[in-house]
Amino acid sequence: MINIRIILFLLSGTLALFLLLRFQGKLETKDTPLSILSLEFAQNAQQITEVKQAWDDAGMTGKAKTNIRIDFLFIPFYTMLFYTLCGTISVRMNGFAAKLGIFLAFGALVAGLFDTLENILMLFALNGHYNNFTAWLTTTLVWSKFLLLALAALYVIPLGARMLLLKAIGQKK
Repeated sequence: MINIRIILFLLSGTLALFLLLRFQGKLETKDTPLSILSLEFAQNAQQITEVKQAWDDAGMTGKAKTNIRIDFLFIPFYTMLFYTLCGTISVRMNGFAAKLGIFLAFGALVAGLFDTLENILMLFALNGHYNNFTAWLTTTLVWSKFLLLALAALYVIPLGARMLLLKAIGQKK
C-alpha cells in the first residue's frame, strides 16, 4: 500500500531544496548565463577555465561550492521521490508497464549516483583539479542523469494520472 505521507515528505523536500538551489545559486554572469549549468555542461578544460574565471572575477566561487554542497542534500530527496513514484505505479501495472516502472525506479537511483559523482567532479574543478577528460565525464554524467530523470517523469506523469483517474472513478486497473 502506498504511503502518501512518504511521497508528500519527499515531494516537499524536493521542492524546498529545488527552490533553495535556485535562489541561493544565482550564478549568472555575462560568461555563465546558465548559472551552475554552465559548469555542468562545460565540455572541455578551456570551458571550465572560463566558467571558473567568471565566477572568480565576480566573487561567486564560494557561492558555487555552497550550491553544489546543497545539491548533495537535494539528491536523496528527488532520487527517492522518483524511485517511490515509479515503484508505486509499477506494482499497480501489468506486463511491460510494470517492468518499465521497476527499471525506471532503479534508474532514478542511478541518476542520484551520477549526480553525486558529477558534484564531486565539479568541486574538484572549482578547486583547480580538472582536465579535458574530467570535463567530458562530468558532462556525460549530467546528460545521463537528466535522461534517466526525464524518462522517469515521462512514466510517472501519464501513468500516475491514469492511476489517480481510475481510483477516482472506482476501478482497480
